[in-house]
Amino acid sequence: MAISAKVFSPKEWKVALISDATNAGDTGIGSTMLQLDVDSIGMPSLNPNQVLDVRSGAGRTFKDEDFFQDNILRVVEISLSGTLHSDAAHKQLLQNITNNTNAQDGVVDSNHTGTDQIYGANVTNNCSSLTLVMQPSDVTNQQALEFFGCVVTSFAISADASTEGGRYKFSATLQTGKKPDLASTATPTITPYLNTDMPTLSNGSGIKVMNKEVVLSTFTTTIEHPAVFSGLTTTGYEVVGRGAEIAVTTEAQIKYDAETKTMINDYDTQTAANTTNSFVITNNNAFGVMIHNAVYTNVALSEGDMMMLDVALKAVDDGTDALVTVDVTS
Repeated sequence: MAISAKVFSPKEWKVALISDATNAGDTGIGSTMLQLDVDSIGMPSLNPNQVLDVRSGAGRTFKDEDFFQDNILRVVEISLSGTLHSDAAHKQLLQNITNNTNAQDGVVDSNHTGTDQIYGANVTNNCSSLTLVMQPSDVTNQQALEFFGCVVTSFAISADASTEGGRYKFSATLQTGKKPDLASTATPTITPYLNTDMPTLSNGSGIKVMNKEVVLSTFTTTIEHPAVFSGLTTTGYEVVGRGAEIAVTTEAQIKYDAETKTMINDYDTQTAANTTNSFVITNNNAFGVMIHNAVYTNVALSEGDMMMLDVALKAVDDGTDALVTVDVTS
């Protein structure tokens, strides 16, 4: 076999996703896929089950007959990060983790229970079970990595006023209990993202933290919704359910001033959740976040060119208001 002279740039690869086909866990790669704006092509954690222990026998060395590997009953994890766009691709990540496809792009309703999915059964909605592909520039000299039956278990939105003009960024973790195709030669049609649909921090107004008007430097709002896999088939797990809690947290850096000076004492003496405007960025035809009720989980002074406060919150369900509403408007 001759040495190949071909060289490939990581920038030639694309990451795209789409809903699974009619049945969850069946690849949706035959449909037009939607490209995500990712920072890099990170290698997924394949997590095959390996046994590498020395067994009983001659000597104390690891031998071929000692080795065992299974790539069926395992959970594959994919981590992504990049620039957030107000398009269908990036919204699907948000809608999957919230199991919500209403007019707002991500809403965790009060008393949220999540949606369980049986692989092989009809998909619950158009974002309940996702196919993700890491697609090279050609499949003659390269191979695509194809993952189906994916659910989003963590999704974070962040922005920093001093970086990239305050463009919103995202990070996401997806998991699947289905065996992926790591030697795919599929060539799906991929709709690219646009450079005209990127919300920025300057689009927001009416920013409040714990019902105080604040000068915001950075923030990160994170939704965590763990997946639980069970059952068995010849191609992986049979059922994907959701864990015991869907949690929403926010970390923000704000200016220390007369409006925010009480927050350290408020954190130390709190006895119940704040019930109004716990974290708000008002949508200005681009982006918005609303957390009604929250408790402090930390408040600390942060030294820089000026004194700042690092504030951490956890959203609280009051039985009526949504835990969080995220609106990414096209």
